[in-house]
Amino acid sequence: MKREKAFLSAAAVVCLALFMTSCMTGTRLNTFAADPAEVSGTYTLLLHGCKYGDQIDNVAILVDEHSRYPVDIYDIPLSYTVKKGIPAKEAIAEATAFVACSTFRVWQTRVSRIDDDSGGTIGYEVRPLYFPLEISNPDPLQISYFLRKDGVRVYIRIDSTVERDLEGAGDNRSSGHER
Repeated sequence: MKREKAFLSAAAVVCLALFMTSCMTGTRLNTFAADPAEVSGTYTLLLHGCKYGDQIDNVAILVDEHSRYPVDIYDIPLSYTVKKGIPAKEAIAEATAFVACSTFRVWQTRVSRIDDDSGGTIGYEVRPLYFPLEISNPDPLQISYFLRKDGVRVYIRIDSTVERDLEGAGDNRSSGHER
């Protein structure tokens, strides 16, 4: 009986893992550090987060207007806004201001280039880095880009350790998400 329970539990875990990864099918894309001064052209700006004061999963994604791949954030539509036709310098400035909206202090922002499957650039990611004294990991976001048949799908998560730390802090400064 114990052996059957262990087998069923293991089978359930494997099935759950397969189910969860099936949502993320596609080719994983890489990001690389980028100099904001080198960003040029016109972009569609995807602004995720900043819906309440202590939200930390705030990120801006600049999608090149000439990219052959549309970009979609895997979240409810109310969690982000889309602005089209923004010139590069304006898009970087707006993205940098946007990601600093949290009541947690932003130490600096990081700009990364999002490569496509052939070495081209799909766009750029702007994310906040928080003061380590306020958040246990200054870079609490786990952002994944997957190239699929219908475009690029973006998954944004908060590091589970950071989320537990914030929820257990007792000062009502949790991430606000029940995941």
